[in-house]
Amino acid sequence: MERLQIYCLSVLLTMVSCSERQWYQKQLTDEEKATYAPMIRIGAQYYQGTVPEQFQVIEALRLDSTDAGTWREMGTARVKRGIADEMDYYYAEAVKRYPTVWAGFRGYLYLYFYRDFERAIADFDLGDEANGTVSYSQSQSHDYMRGICYYGLKDYENALDQLDRYINKLVTEDGEEWVNVYAFLYKGLALEQLGRPDEAIVEYDRILKYYPTLSDAYYHKARVYQAKGETKSALSEIGQAENYFNQGYYHQRPYVEVLEQVYIQDIERLKLEIEAL
Repeated sequence: MERLQIYCLSVLLTMVSCSERQWYQKQLTDEEKATYAPMIRIGAQYYQGTVPEQFQVIEALRLDSTDAGTWREMGTARVKRGIADEMDYYYAEAVKRYPTVWAGFRGYLYLYFYRDFERAIADFDLGDEANGTVSYSQSQSHDYMRGICYYGLKDYENALDQLDRYINKLVTEDGEEWVNVYAFLYKGLALEQLGRPDEAIVEYDRILKYYPTLSDAYYHKARVYQAKGETKSALSEIGQAENYFNQGYYHQRPYVEVLEQVYIQDIERLKLEIEAL
């Protein structure tokens, strides 16, 4: 009888203890949902785009469908898997809710993943308008990326204008060493297209001042010297281009080919042409 009393007391204490602690709360306030949703999204422990990770992101959306970051996360997994239509849908939802951040990010994707230069420019403009200043997305200035877009559209004057805006602002505020060297690369390429090869070489040399092993700069200098008939200089530059390319120093991006990507076959072909002069 005494053992039964002790058992009943134990059960009673357990029930009281459980009643004081909510192990599973079925109803959440809107404020709680808004708090927990990004925590679920950010706390995902699985590789982006995998089924378990997507379950967590979907659960975050169910809690708070207004969270722009969650919509963007859904879109990003599609970008990396080439599902363009779904990427566009999810990013549109993110941009609608938070244009100050996600408009520029979507422009970055339009530029590098899809080469949809006009849409990219529109998104950079939208982001800048929402922020009231020239913004950065993925650590890249919108002026810089607009410059690449205009180069891709073969609007070389506007490409120079945007790249110079980016370059001059950084040079004035922080110093030339803070400029992304690929701004000099695309500026040089645009100058070549406008028939200004000597000015292009100046830009390629600016690259090498800060990135002395970049194969692309040597390759493009070799092309210019070849066109000018300066065979000795062209041979020297193409040799450097080949050497540094083989060491892995060339312009590239994860997932995608960069605009005006240089391959070892380009270098080898140019080298043969120069040697035949």
